[in-house]
Amino acid sequence: MSLKNQEVTYTPSGTRAERKSLRKATTAESLPQKRKLGQRIDEALERRGARERLVGDWGSREPQSLWGPHRLRPAPHRASTMTFAAAYPFLTESGLGHEGTYIGTDVFGSGAFSYDPWILYDKGIISGPSIVVIGTVGTGKSMCGKSLVARSITLGRKAAVASDPKGEWVAVANAVGGKVISVGPGRTARVNPLDAGPRPSSLSDSQWQAVVRQRRRQLIVALVSLMRQGTPLHPVEHTALDMALMETTAENSTPTLPMVLDHLLSPSAETLALVGKDGGAAVSHSLRRTVSGDLEGMFDAPSTVAFDADAPMMVMDTSALIGASEQALSLAAACSATWLEAAVTNPDGGKRLVVYDEGWRMLADPYMLAKMSEQWRLARTYGIANLLIMHKVADLNEIGDSTSGHRQKALGLLTEADSRIIYRQKHDAMRLTKEALGLTEAECEHVENLPKGVGLWKVGNRSFIVANRVTTDELEVFGTDDRMHL
Repeated sequence: MSLKNQEVTYTPSGTRAERKSLRKATTAESLPQKRKLGQRIDEALERRGARERLVGDWGSREPQSLWGPHRLRPAPHRASTMTFAAAYPFLTESGLGHEGTYIGTDVFGSGAFSYDPWILYDKGIISGPSIVVIGTVGTGKSMCGKSLVARSITLGRKAAVASDPKGEWVAVANAVGGKVISVGPGRTARVNPLDAGPRPSSLSDSQWQAVVRQRRRQLIVALVSLMRQGTPLHPVEHTALDMALMETTAENSTPTLPMVLDHLLSPSAETLALVGKDGGAAVSHSLRRTVSGDLEGMFDAPSTVAFDADAPMMVMDTSALIGASEQALSLAAACSATWLEAAVTNPDGGKRLVVYDEGWRMLADPYMLAKMSEQWRLARTYGIANLLIMHKVADLNEIGDSTSGHRQKALGLLTEADSRIIYRQKHDAMRLTKEALGLTEAECEHVENLPKGVGLWKVGNRSFIVANRVTTDELEVFGTDDRMHL
């Protein structure tokens, strides 16, 4: 054998006859072996066919066999997320975590639901600690607010109720070891709304004096505006008021409203030179309402009570004013809230929930709305979480129409809250609720059909249906419909 131009050439051995004879002999010897091999193959194929006919496509049912289809080709399945959440628990909402105050049960996830505005702010889930609770009468909104406040106190938080017009928070304060200040006709407590309040350690003497002076001036201007149905003060009246407040403070470090009124009615020579004889006359007559008539004996003397910053809860009980005129209620709310604000806005006072019950009345008052807007913006600075409780967004229609600046400002206060808790609403109120609080169609459908004690919680960009759970002892304290039961 040799290679030449990559071609193989060879010379066969023997003659052609010899090679043919050799092939015949080899074939004769291997034929029986080939027949036996073919027979064994046929037998194996026959056994395999019988076995396949016995077990089918799903294999053998013997214990050691993994019985099942050889090829999995499931039919396509289509379902809603609601069905998947029920069928596959790992697809349900994980909740906000275990940290914070226990509220109740996540209806869809079946787990415990806890909430704390400061913890959620630290985690970046919400951008502000303010809370709005909305629900019609008898749906459980008050129970929810009281549960959140009382249980937060057990975790080291504090609380303050700016005005309790129905006296519902008095029992809560007594239950948690708090203090109650009751003002109104026949009550012995006196509250001076011009008190300076606790001084923050970070402010210098001049800074603190400027803060106190501005706070007092804003209150007196608000009281006069309320008496004049919102009519603004004239420039000369502002001057007369400033002079009266300055002269009063110079004589007494803790002025009272009667003292300011005396300087308005009997102006000094310097004031007369600036505003004339009648410059402060109209202001003085408007301010006189706060020291006489239906508010006499409430805010016209030095305080006989003090705000206890160490108490777990402080409540300003104004239930004695039930039946008073709207104007008197607004004046009382302004004085109470200003006095309380001077105490709770101290950054050294710790984390505190500030409750505004019957929020629609607060929002209807221009002064209170301005103070609430300020506390909404500065809540993080003060370390407070505002809790506004009201019946429905449609209550804002009483403030003005859609073009009213006051109404738009009040509506903006609701939309700025990053935690919104909505209990059952009637169908005719849902359109405004949806627009104001940014609800989806599915959320609106749920809100209209929520049972008592169950609410929609919109926390940041997440939504939960939560059933508020209360103990028997809590129900006795938080309940507001005892007289309705037989």
